[in-house]
Amino acid sequence: MPKSLRKQELEAPEALEPPSLQSVKKQKLPVLLVTEDDELWPLIGADLSGGLALKQVDSIEELLSSTPSGQAAIVLWDARNNADPAATLSRLHLHSSRFAIVALDNLSSEGAWTLPIQQRQVVAHVGLPIAGETLSSALDSAHEEVNSRLALLGDGSAAAAPALGAPRKPWLVPAIIVAVVAAAAVAFMLTRPGTTEVKTAAVASKPNKAPPPPAAAPSKSPAEADERVEALIDKAQQAMLDRHFIDPLAGSALSLYREVLVINPDNGEAQQGLQRLSEILIARVQSALDERKFDLALQSLETARSIDPNDRRLSALDEKIASMRAELGPAQILAALNAQNFDRATQLIDEAARTKALPAAKLAQLRDEVHRHRAEFDVARFLKLVDARLEQDHVNDPRNDSALYYLAQAKQAGASAADMQPETQELLKRLPPMVHGDIEQHRFADADRALTEMRGLGAPAAVTAPLLRELTLARNQQAVQKPEQPQYLELAQSRLAQGKVIEPDNDSALFYFNQLRAADPKNSALAQLAGAVQAQILDRGRAALDAGDMEKSEAMAQMAAAVGASSDLDAFNERLHQRKIARGDLPQVAEQTLTRLNKLDVQYPERALQTSVEGWVELGFTVGADGTVTNVKVLNAAPPKVFDASASKAVSRLRYKPVLQNGKPSAVGTQVRIVYRVPK
Repeated sequence: MPKSLRKQELEAPEALEPPSLQSVKKQKLPVLLVTEDDELWPLIGADLSGGLALKQVDSIEELLSSTPSGQAAIVLWDARNNADPAATLSRLHLHSSRFAIVALDNLSSEGAWTLPIQQRQVVAHVGLPIAGETLSSALDSAHEEVNSRLALLGDGSAAAAPALGAPRKPWLVPAIIVAVVAAAAVAFMLTRPGTTEVKTAAVASKPNKAPPPPAAAPSKSPAEADERVEALIDKAQQAMLDRHFIDPLAGSALSLYREVLVINPDNGEAQQGLQRLSEILIARVQSALDERKFDLALQSLETARSIDPNDRRLSALDEKIASMRAELGPAQILAALNAQNFDRATQLIDEAARTKALPAAKLAQLRDEVHRHRAEFDVARFLKLVDARLEQDHVNDPRNDSALYYLAQAKQAGASAADMQPETQELLKRLPPMVHGDIEQHRFADADRALTEMRGLGAPAAVTAPLLRELTLARNQQAVQKPEQPQYLELAQSRLAQGKVIEPDNDSALFYFNQLRAADPKNSALAQLAGAVQAQILDRGRAALDAGDMEKSEAMAQMAAAVGASSDLDAFNERLHQRKIARGDLPQVAEQTLTRLNKLDVQYPERALQTSVEGWVELGFTVGADGTVTNVKVLNAAPPKVFDASASKAVSRLRYKPVLQNGKPSAVGTQVRIVYRVPK
């Protein structure tokens, strides 16, 4: 083909506009071949897939002058005999951070491109003469790199930015460009001829990668847990750079970020990492569907859904896939299963059963697969939580977020004794010293609980019997030393002065106050003592509330209420109630216990009625202190997006008799399920 025609093709008006993310997905992605060697054109064109468009220019200068800044493209750069590769890479990346560069060079120069590839300045090196498989693999990697950069950076146009979801950070693109240029310079300095000694020294002085976190050890400090989180974050970020997004399962960015959230559910870096990963996967879905790579598209889609089920782009992709359902068969269900999105897999099986898209035997097999995989996933997740809580030394407290709690959950999910053996043995090592400590501190109720837990774990009598004798002896000694009634007041005042308000159980100010109240309810000092004890309990409750610890705040409120009523307690309870409302943490009540003041008027969607579609919607909402309905949210629906609007509109018009709590109208949360059946 004449070179003039190829240049004219590159300079056509449509190629001069920066392609939006949508147009890149729908139109062919430019592959810009930079070479003066006309023999490369037909060799490369023969291996081009349908989603790529090849265009050639003679030089880097011509490429930069004829393409807009921020252009998304694959650049095939003929780097033979280039005197300054680092400078060329810098110019290309400064021109567009959305370029994915493949270096074409002699086979003998492969080692010179190792570091630039590791630094992500070059996607791949293709040796000349060209081997078809090598070029195809490099083009696939470069295509995915462009999609990933578009997902992370946007497409460079204001119109397309909202389509990518999260707001863009204005500093991100220049920061990436600076990093790219710096790394390119380093790559050149370390790979150019005559710098062997410098390269060796640089590699030797480079810090080694952090070793994998050690296995769980008893009583790890919070600092050690933080170190493990940092190591996992580093590995996850490296997996993102290496494009190990969801594979392999054990070392992917997805699994590493999720492991961080097991240890620390509020870790912002892991949450942001998963959000970036979701952006990349959504971009991969679009590209894979266009290329009809259904397995890759479905796996990416369902994994993105497991990260953020509320992503507004999922519904459009679901509609596109629905139009291809005849081609997909059970592949979509299996993709949801592999993404460990079991509710989604169950929903798809239900839809397939309703539409009779799959035979009954296949549906039964898929349901069994979902049940088996869910059980295996739950067991693995609970055992990971056991290990994490052991590292944090949360053996049995808090009760619903401790190692013992999650071990019980794992057993309930179907874990065998062999599955739980390492965790069980570790707990049996930790519990006896805890029992000793509780006995020494006169926390006899805690010692009883720990002994019960040891028996439940199968501790032999030779271990539990001596502990039980020790506990019984300590209780008897305390009974003998039990103070006479007049000493209760003095002991309560002494413990208040020491700050021992509620602990230890049997040697605290609250304990001796209750002893005095039981022995001498008419004692004149009781009222003053009650006020002092309650004041310190409420101080602890306020501190917990300020720290966001709602569970401890509620526990302090209950303890203070047991001491007696007071205006301070009422004020604290009101503050606690307002904090719950602000967090959306309202008391939940069954909808059937509420009194409706009007009928639920549900309108069957006309299109669904015409096509005889049936289904249901579960909604959660708030009933305000005045009986009005607010905060209506769809919790679940089958089929999705069909009846949501109708159900939400009907519920929002309901009015209820206000709910009274402590004699005052209060807001509550509730749920309702609306079923749609075509009239017979």
